[in-house]
Amino acid sequence: MFVADAHCDTLYQIAINGKAPGRCVVTPQRLAAGGVGLQTFALFAGREGPKGTPYADGLAMLASASWLNAPMLTDDLPEKPPQTPMGIFSCEGGEMLEGALERLTEFQVAARLRMIALTWNFENEIGHPAAEGPKGGLKPFGRKLLAAMDRYGILPDTSHLNEAGFWEVCERAALPPIASHSDCRWLCDVPRNLRKEQVKAIVDRGGFIGVNFYSKFLKSDGPATLDDVVRHIDALCELGAQHVIGFGSDFDGIELWPEGLGDPSGFPTLLDALRKRGYSEGILEGLAGMNLWNLLKRAEREAKIK
Repeated sequence: MFVADAHCDTLYQIAINGKAPGRCVVTPQRLAAGGVGLQTFALFAGREGPKGTPYADGLAMLASASWLNAPMLTDDLPEKPPQTPMGIFSCEGGEMLEGALERLTEFQVAARLRMIALTWNFENEIGHPAAEGPKGGLKPFGRKLLAAMDRYGILPDTSHLNEAGFWEVCERAALPPIASHSDCRWLCDVPRNLRKEQVKAIVDRGGFIGVNFYSKFLKSDGPATLDDVVRHIDALCELGAQHVIGFGSDFDGIELWPEGLGDPSGFPTLLDALRKRGYSEGILEGLAGMNLWNLLKRAEREAKIK
């Protein structure tokens, strides 16, 4: 079964933290063991936000991608999902663009970004993060950026974006909103998770939600288990989200995870748990990877600039 993952921070660990590729959580061997055909590798803007060096760090992460020993897809995606591990690029933290559409073009030419998380945990030229409260929508550059992303076929990633920004993305973006690595806020009340109304908006627009494996987003009291991941997936499906759900592991960006889901080789264990829960093979194929794949292909088709 084809598996796709919408988010990991492996390039940051390699290029910025100096970790050897073989010591990262995400490796080609573990991706293959988990059946992962498509892994999204984030260019992470860094833990200092705009006060750091996000643009330079982004370039460094791009340069380090060759150390992964996995092909990166920077042209149109193949017609059928890959059966061996391949990667695509995303951006986590739009401050990497330094408030300039020219930077977007630069990264698009070099990396073919598939999605951009408009903020991380800091306010930037685009908008405001969930970590700082729900108020404050997109800024003027954020609105210009959304229009440019639509032209390039880049999905607007609202993980980390605050609620006012989320709703403005829903209103303004031609492409559907996604949350590449977020969970259910009514099950675990942290600002990074989605409210029911946000889930319904993503469902209505045909977007995507990648379930995050970070224990603190899955369960508020004590370490999370595999059952907690299933619980969040169940809750999303109860809202009609079965055709927009997938995985957004956050591997190499989290320090706490459910037992058995500490690296990509654990995906079959999760799929087996969902199978035992009664999910059909058709729904499982979507959850495992086809929901994300189909949306990526849609974004490609609707792009005005290649």
